[in-house]
Amino acid sequence: MSELKKLKRTVCVDICHTQSLSGLEPIEIEEDAEGALYQVDRNTYILAYDCQINGRKVTTTVKVGNDTLSVVKIGDVHSRQTFSQDQWLASQFFYGGSSIVCRNFTKKLDYALNPSGGLIEALYELWSGDTHLGYFNMEFFIR
Repeated sequence: MSELKKLKRTVCVDICHTQSLSGLEPIEIEEDAEGALYQVDRNTYILAYDCQINGRKVTTTVKVGNDTLSVVKIGDVHSRQTFSQDQWLASQFFYGGSSIVCRNFTKKLDYALNPSGGLIEALYELWSGDTHLGYFNMEFFIR
């Protein structure tokens, strides 16, 4: 079997984050970005884009494949999160020389990608120790 050629394509990304923090009204944040979609192999894609949050640049890299999603953000707050349906995995947040490690439980992970784009969705709960921090939903629409 021949190896697939790595694909890089410029894409538009519509990002929607919904946060339902314990005891508070849900918050929905929508952003649009231009980025790059890479196809690494038949089942693995990497999406990279920059956006502005509170006037500051944040670089996000999303890797999806083999039923796993990883999201790395570099900005004032750096974060690294990994998701896999029905699994507990770590979420790490770094700010000002300190770090916080939380656990996330992925309730839903869906993605349908091809070289032209597609979508990625993750619904998860975030915990710090025994404290439930809330429910979160991330959606990436790539075109």
